[in-house]
Amino acid sequence: MQATAEQRIDALEREVAELRATVLRLTPVKKDWQSTVGMFADDETFDEAVRLGREYREQQQP
Repeated sequence: MQATAEQRIDALEREVAELRATVLRLTPVKKDWQSTVGMFADDETFDEAVRLGREYREQQQP
């Protein structure tokens, strides 16, 4: 017996609800500034970007 469109939609909605519940359990709820502290530690590319930004700002001063 083939499932009707309504039965298929119901099954998909249940599946989506289960997936959402799983994602919410896996995703950290608290996202604040502290989670980003130190994320560029020892990153040469970031250090270079900071240096270039500093040089640019210094060149813009009269």
